[in-house]
Amino acid sequence: MDVEIFGKIKDHDFQMAKLALETLCRENPGALKPNVYPLTDTDWIEFLQKKKNELRGESWGFKANVMTFVDGDIVGDGDDFMVWAKEKFGMVDFRPPPFYEAIAQQAYGQYLARENREIVYLDFSHDGRPLGRLIFELFKDKVPITVENFIKFVTSKDDKKFAGSIIHRIVKNGWIQGGDYISGSGGNSEAFDGGMFPDESFAVKHCKRGTIGMANDGCHTNGSQFYVTLGPAPWMDEKYVAFGYIIEGMSVLDTIEELETFNERPKRPLTIYSCGKLIDLVEN
Repeated sequence: MDVEIFGKIKDHDFQMAKLALETLCRENPGALKPNVYPLTDTDWIEFLQKKKNELRGESWGFKANVMTFVDGDIVGDGDDFMVWAKEKFGMVDFRPPPFYEAIAQQAYGQYLARENREIVYLDFSHDGRPLGRLIFELFKDKVPITVENFIKFVTSKDDKKFAGSIIHRIVKNGWIQGGDYISGSGGNSEAFDGGMFPDESFAVKHCKRGTIGMANDGCHTNGSQFYVTLGPAPWMDEKYVAFGYIIEGMSVLDTIEELETFNERPKRPLTIYSCGKLIDLVEN
């Protein structure tokens, strides 16, 4: 039997179903072909929408953060999978929910700490009121210089920092833009170590909503300004250096896109009031 489990990495029910499948495979060698897919929040949203289109009535009301299948047929959420495991193999699980919550937290921590990635957050306020958080996965294995420059601004405590700077541009169906920590006008973009730096690589593609990249004024003019796309933008692929994707906070991006603007500038200040590496928050 082919068994598939899709779910959010940090969801305890996903970890419960995953461990149950591992136990079944260990106790019933060769009986099951396991396929487990841990997803970020953003990837889960995309997956669920795709499945809703495929399955229609079977998943329209799906509210859980894990979905399981056997031989291509939907079983249901984590609890449904545990019922299936009991009926088919007599498996009974006595481990309490806090056990799976700890496993989920550990798995998420390991995801954040991967050596080839950086996970950062930007907290936004609108007209002085908290609006929400965007969390990005940055590809330092593909564009290490670009990511390092961004990380320096995100973690800086001196005058060169993104904390306190504004998003100065919102292009409907296009992108949002910020990073002018000098004046907020959009007319300044200087790398953390001064000057500008060249286009490092176009390996990260603008394939989906929530792509983060370096705004420029032509080839090899990367500084501090960045953008976040509001949809796929393949026309950007050979012109701008993308370096990551949103993994949590799409609803916040939705809200930002709908803010009132005048000449593409937010009518009321949209501010990055806090930012940093997410792993530092988790560890503290």
